[in-house]
Amino acid sequence: MDQIDRETEIFGIIGKPVSHSLSPHIHNAAFEAAKLNAVYIPFEVGDANEFMRRMVQPRSREIDWNLRGLSVTAPHKLTVMNRLDWIEPSAKEMQAVNTIVVRDDELHGYNTDAIGLITPLREKFGSLKHARCAIIGAGGAARAALWALNSEGAQVTLFARDPALAEFFARQFSAECKSIADANFNGFDVVINTTPLGTCGERENETPVTAEKLRGVRLAYDLVYNPLVTKFLREARAAGCETLSGFELLIAQAVEQFKLWTGREPDAEVMRAAALRKLKQ
Repeated sequence: MDQIDRETEIFGIIGKPVSHSLSPHIHNAAFEAAKLNAVYIPFEVGDANEFMRRMVQPRSREIDWNLRGLSVTAPHKLTVMNRLDWIEPSAKEMQAVNTIVVRDDELHGYNTDAIGLITPLREKFGSLKHARCAIIGAGGAARAALWALNSEGAQVTLFARDPALAEFFARQFSAECKSIADANFNGFDVVINTTPLGTCGERENETPVTAEKLRGVRLAYDLVYNPLVTKFLREARAAGCETLSGFELLIAQAVEQFKLWTGREPDAEVMRAAALRKLKQ
C-alpha cells in the first residue's frame, strides 16, 4: 500500500528466520485487491515470549499500534501459546499455533496449517482413509500434519531424529514413532517432509531422505515451498513418486488466515500470483 496511517490495520509474521517468507507478498497483495487499509510486515524474532509481552499483548505492550493479527512460524508455534487468552481446541491438540487474531483486548490462537496441508493432499491423492502415511520431523508442522492425517483416518508413522522426544505426542494419536536414521519408506503411500531441510539458502541442497529410500511410495509431499522444487522432491521424482510442493499448503493456509483476520474471502488467485512473482525474482 502507498500510505500507512493511524487507521491502518497491521498484521505480520514472527519467526526466525523470516527473510525467506512469501507471506508478506501474499497478504499485502490480497489486502490491496480487497481495497483494505491494511499492511503485513515481517518481524524477525528471537525471543517470542519477550516480543509477545512488549509488542503484542494488549495489556502489557509498550507500543501503541493498530495490531490486528500475526502469522507464527518456526520456531515459535508452541512458545506463543502461553501468551494467548483463548486457543482453538484443534490447535491445543496440535500443540501449535500459527495464527493469532487480536479480538478487543484478547489474543486468540488458531492453526491453519492442518487444513492448508490436507486440502491439496486430498485433491492430489484422494481419500486418505487407511492410507499408510509417513511424517518426517517432530516440530509444529509435524504435529499439524499428524493431527490432520489422523482426522482423515490415515495410518501414520512419525520419523524423527530423536524418537523419544516425539513419542508422547505420537502416542496421543495412535501413531508409531521411529528414528529417521533407520527409515525406509517402501510400502508407504504418502511421505511428508515437515523439516526445513531443502529451504532456499544454506540448506537448499539438503534432503531428509534420498531416492533409494522412497521407491514404491505413491506421493511425496514437501512442506518447504521455496524453492518450488526441493532436493527432496527431486529425489522423489527420481524414485518414481508423484510429488506435491508446500506452495499449495502456503496458499491454502493463507486463505484461512485472511478469513480469520478480516471475515472476508480473499482472492486466492491474487495470492498465488503474488507468491509466484516473488519466487521467480
